[in-house]
Amino acid sequence: MECVLRPCRAEDCAEVMRMIKELAEFEKLPDQVQISDQVLREDGFANDPFYRCLVAEVPPEHRSRDGKGIGKKLMSKIAEIGVENRCTQLKFVVLDWNRTAIDFYQGQGAVDLTTAEGWHFFHIEGDALEQLAQGHLGH
Repeated sequence: MECVLRPCRAEDCAEVMRMIKELAEFEKLPDQVQISDQVLREDGFANDPFYRCLVAEVPPEHRSRDGKGIGKKLMSKIAEIGVENRCTQLKFVVLDWNRTAIDFYQGQGAVDLTTAEGWHFFHIEGDALEQLAQGHLGH
């Protein structure tokens, strides 16, 4: 499939936000989206950007729902950028029921660290994050 990978621009943030929401719906976690396209714009295009993002542009005549090859092309470009910046690992998470994604990632050489090494992925959010930020540590 013909597509061009390019850095995200501020004007892309509304479309990126749409895709974030679509992914959250697919993952059955729509309530987890707590950001807006305005915040994406501020975080990604300020003087010291919090994130970087790539956009895959597909000409209208080549667009379809299946998007064959775009995911692999994006992962390859991310790996290329990482290697250029002396990164040694690419880490990401996937829900345990998303067999299609798991198979895809393993097909790219990914190792499931939960299975292979017993690693667990944690996060702190909401009140717990606020308490931690204020120095109120748990027991």
